[in-house]
Amino acid sequence: MLDKKIQKLMTWLLCVILAWTSVIPAYAGSPIMSDGMDETEILARYPNAKIIHVDQASYPELAEQLRSQGYESTTTLPVMQLASNDTVQTNGSVTIQKKASSSDCNSRSGPASTPGDESLRVMVDFSSDVMKSGSNNGDAAAIVFVIIGTVLIVVWALYVFKYLYDVATGFTPCGKWSDVVFTSSFISGNANQSANFNGVRYMTGYRDGATEFGISAELGYADILLNDVAIPELKGLYWFIGPVLRWRLSTGKNPHYFQMNFLAGSTEHDEMDVIAQANLGLQFGIGDTLRLGVSWGAMNINLNGDQGLISETDQYYYLYGLSMGFQF
Repeated sequence: MLDKKIQKLMTWLLCVILAWTSVIPAYAGSPIMSDGMDETEILARYPNAKIIHVDQASYPELAEQLRSQGYESTTTLPVMQLASNDTVQTNGSVTIQKKASSSDCNSRSGPASTPGDESLRVMVDFSSDVMKSGSNNGDAAAIVFVIIGTVLIVVWALYVFKYLYDVATGFTPCGKWSDVVFTSSFISGNANQSANFNGVRYMTGYRDGATEFGISAELGYADILLNDVAIPELKGLYWFIGPVLRWRLSTGKNPHYFQMNFLAGSTEHDEMDVIAQANLGLQFGIGDTLRLGVSWGAMNINLNGDQGLISETDQYYYLYGLSMGFQF
């Protein structure tokens, strides 16, 4: 009787051993991940995933090697995310995942930067009040000035707020751009009212997706004649500063743009108050370097309140412009 019990026990143990040796290798060859998928299913779903197995003794050396390459370890990320993010899976509970640099372009800050982002554009811009609007339709020019300026400042402020929020949360916009523009602007209401501004404008900013926003500053020499308000010809330095906003209309190194500018400043003369201009336009990239542009807007010349006739202290003029330049 005892022999039969022993025989049954030996038979039961033999069956358990056979079952163990036939089942366990199957699981060992294709480990079951935390969401129930084995390696074959993961590789089928994520063909770019990389899965390796590391024994306990070799893991510290591998972990240090990957850490020196910019990877970090985590035990909390789900398998689906790991597989889609090009990760390394060990036979322990530690997963190695590459860090995302806070300065890299990412889904929150638009597509990756292009070669044109770091280029310097040098432009020559000529603008004039060919319609002599100061004596004809200055009120219409004032409406254009207010509309362009208001829209630009509001939208620009929103992008600056988004930029500050992104920086605070570890993300920054893609690409930085810079433009140097040699400008010449001429306005004339009649024979006794004219102003000529010749200067250099520097614009710089960041790109966020297809949107570029930044600051422009202009410094130059002005020649202002306003005989109607009993002020002698004013010649001397002037300065402008203000926001710039533009949207890419194409891709590539030398893209097309829709651009909006607002500049405000004054001159070295006490008789002059605020001088400002608001304009919008299109810039076209031709080939890899040539750029052509057209613009339209308005300029406001404002005298100090104690100068001349009250009705003449605030004048608006249309500005029509053409620009040409190169990108380096």
